[in-house]
Amino acid sequence: MKKKFYLLLLLLATVLTTNAADAKWCLVVESAGGETIAIGADLKPVIKTTADGYELKYGETVTAFTWSELKKVSIKETEPTTAVEEVSVKPAFQVTPGEVAIQGAEPGSVAQVFSVSGQLLQSARVADNGSVSLSTQNLPAGQVYIIKTTKSTFKIVKK
Repeated sequence: MKKKFYLLLLLLATVLTTNAADAKWCLVVESAGGETIAIGADLKPVIKTTADGYELKYGETVTAFTWSELKKVSIKETEPTTAVEEVSVKPAFQVTPGEVAIQGAEPGSVAQVFSVSGQLLQSARVADNGSVSLSTQNLPAGQVYIIKTTKSTFKIVKK
């Protein structure tokens, strides 16, 4: 893993020697959780290793990944950009007895639980880290419920 990373850094250093304003490439970073970030060359992305993993810096933004969180880093040919393109990824959810836990939802948005007839039964604000928990303890068993976030909608059956 580290060997691949250092080879990628060498490739990135080679590409970065071109004039960033004329460059037609972007750095694409994929996390193990499914998040993908594409950063234009004109934002001068920098990846460095830390004691815990990797640190990605572009513009004024710094994002840290642990060794296990980073899945893939690649360079893609593209048109120059002055913005970071964040690829939409559906949230992950886990259903446990009494709760639905959602990770990767849009921070500050609202997650909702609906009956199949469309009645709003519960809602909760998503935390800054993109997580939210919805209690299913008071919902009748044997029913289908619809869980909705800004990025996705899915159904559960409470047993």
